[in-house]
Amino acid sequence: MTTTEKTKNVKIAICGLVKSENLGEMFIARSLEHLISDGLEQAEPGIEIEYVEVDLLGRNDEIFEIADARERRLRNYYGYSDKGRFTEKVFLDLQRRGRKAKSKATQNLISRARHLIWKFGRNYRNRLASYFDLKLEGVDYIVIDGAGLLEYSYNEYHWSLLLISEYAERHGLEVVYNAIGRAGAFDERDFGSTILKRAIRSSAVKYVSARDNVTEVQACAGPGHTVKLLADSAFWMKEAYGIDTSIERKKIGIGLIRGNSLQGYGVEFGSKEWTALFAGIATVLGERGYDFEFFTNGLPGDVTLGKRVLKKLRLPDSYLVERPVDDTVLVDTINGYEAIITCRMHSSIAAFTMGVPSVILSWNDKVEKLMEIIGYPERAIRQKDFRPEYIVDSMEKAKAEGIDDALLSAMKDKAKESVSDYLGLILAARH
Repeated sequence: MTTTEKTKNVKIAICGLVKSENLGEMFIARSLEHLISDGLEQAEPGIEIEYVEVDLLGRNDEIFEIADARERRLRNYYGYSDKGRFTEKVFLDLQRRGRKAKSKATQNLISRARHLIWKFGRNYRNRLASYFDLKLEGVDYIVIDGAGLLEYSYNEYHWSLLLISEYAERHGLEVVYNAIGRAGAFDERDFGSTILKRAIRSSAVKYVSARDNVTEVQACAGPGHTVKLLADSAFWMKEAYGIDTSIERKKIGIGLIRGNSLQGYGVEFGSKEWTALFAGIATVLGERGYDFEFFTNGLPGDVTLGKRVLKKLRLPDSYLVERPVDDTVLVDTINGYEAIITCRMHSSIAAFTMGVPSVILSWNDKVEKLMEIIGYPERAIRQKDFRPEYIVDSMEKAKAEGIDDALLSAMKDKAKESVSDYLGLILAARH
């Protein structure tokens, strides 16, 4: 191979929640790959692009459907050892205690103790570092793909982001953060925020953009970056997946969420309340003459709640779409609805790109931020308005109004800008 031929190749790591059971995460990765490929091919026709998808939690490329939680981790998490059982128990118990603690000093003391366990215990730092060593070897560039990654309080992505920055520093690589947002708590007094800042303020990080909560993203990125408020790459889903939107649509889709979703963020609204709400929504839809069905983004906890709703309504299993394990199946499901009422942000974004009006039951302020940025703030329904009649009224209003092409185009432009800003960096970094 000649030197000229070599320069036409680029290997890019797409780092995100690419093995999540929430298939909405794959909408981000696939759309981002589409945008990067399109931009690079326009800049340099004939360029050969290879993507390596890297899961932030260190999950294997092949994921097995296993009911038992411990066995599932043993099979699906790279280098996971059952010998770390006691350490893991302590680690999780401290997490629960930290969430219940009232004082910031106590919370941070517990966070520091957990950080020590993460550094030296089994199944944490060493396991993840080995996974990143394996997956990132030989890449030319590292792209953090977006989503609510400003998160150390619940899902705890800060440690993975730190390890990726450290890997990049050791190997002379560059990292960019594409349209990230805040999912959980962010308080600069929190110990977790110092880890997150260390990751994003690494000398290897060359670009950071936000999809929401730009103030918090800027606070993490620090003065070395000017953070733009842009948009999630998933606004290009229609093009990325090659979706045919000319199909006939007859049903209303009701997108579910797990019963403890709000409780995970400190809100007392659990399975009992969600079950009653979804059952109420279905009842109102039925009374108004709509055909409907329930669907999920793939998380087993969402399916569990769906079965409770069906039992309450005395409806057969056929009213709950089979849990998708492939992102294209979920895309096709959403594309088949005339409108959706959902709790998952990326099912709403997907619907938006396909011309399917949606309303979102807001369980996190990222949802409200998204709909405000899009231009449909009234389509994010806050907890105080969680009433079946109001929700169905909002869906009918959205359905009647449809989707403004100008609003969708504006979001697509912002998503494209989040990629075009760093395409030159990728081209310059090839080996």
